[in-house]
Amino acid sequence: RERKRLLKINELKFNEIYKIDCLDGLKELKNESIDLIVTSPPYADRREGEYKSIKTSEYVNWFIPIAKELYRVLKPSGSFFINIKSHCSKGERELYVYELVIALKKELGWRFVDEFTWTKNGVPGRFKGRFKNGFEPIFHFAKSSEIVFNPYAVGVPMKEESLKRANRKATGLTKNGSGFAGMRRNETMVNRSLALPSNHLHIPQKSNQYTLQSKHPAVFPVELPEFFIKAFTYEGQVVLDPFMGSGTTAIASEMLGRKWIGFETEAKYIEIANERLRGYANSK
Repeated sequence: RERKRLLKINELKFNEIYKIDCLDGLKELKNESIDLIVTSPPYADRREGEYKSIKTSEYVNWFIPIAKELYRVLKPSGSFFINIKSHCSKGERELYVYELVIALKKELGWRFVDEFTWTKNGVPGRFKGRFKNGFEPIFHFAKSSEIVFNPYAVGVPMKEESLKRANRKATGLTKNGSGFAGMRRNETMVNRSLALPSNHLHIPQKSNQYTLQSKHPAVFPVELPEFFIKAFTYEGQVVLDPFMGSGTTAIASEMLGRKWIGFETEAKYIEIANERLRGYANSK
């Protein structure tokens, strides 16, 4: 029965979460069939009662075979975003995340494009020698330099004073009469009314005890995958989350008119994700 479900994946049946280990599921996908990968894998030595926990010392070796398959299924124009942060142990931060980033680059040949951070409300309290955590990193990888990139899809309205300043520079005018000209008007200035965001995303977590999403122990806000889907895919392209969890990447993909595929080993989380998807469909 499980094998028949895998054959459906090989036929690229979109918009479904498959109950299977992601490494097995990835092997059923065709070469270069995915446009974007957005995911947050299990963190090392965390939440053993909720899902499979991988030891810190084994994490890189565990993830490397998965990363090889992700590389194979991603299109040359695609991007891979992984949200993961190392925990502290005995008063210092573990290094396995940094070791993983280096291994992806050095051993597998991924291009390390950028590092993003997003605002995450830390747990209140006092910690010896350090402050509470207020952010999580997201690492951006790709196979080539020619990736899909739509920066103005995530642009925000430019403030009036910023717009005036940009126009002054574009025309070579300055308030102090110095005569120093800034940038000139040209065809590359696509949208002068929008400001582009930085790689620090001010997206706080809004999940609480009243939301379905809260039934999963490790979630990110829907605005997070929404940002990357907007900026790094076109409508109708395919988004993969190999650790689907509560279905946040699927929800964001549905919202933006993208196809999606997900893998998840825990039936209870698949049910939460499907319930959220049904709720979104009904609200739409």
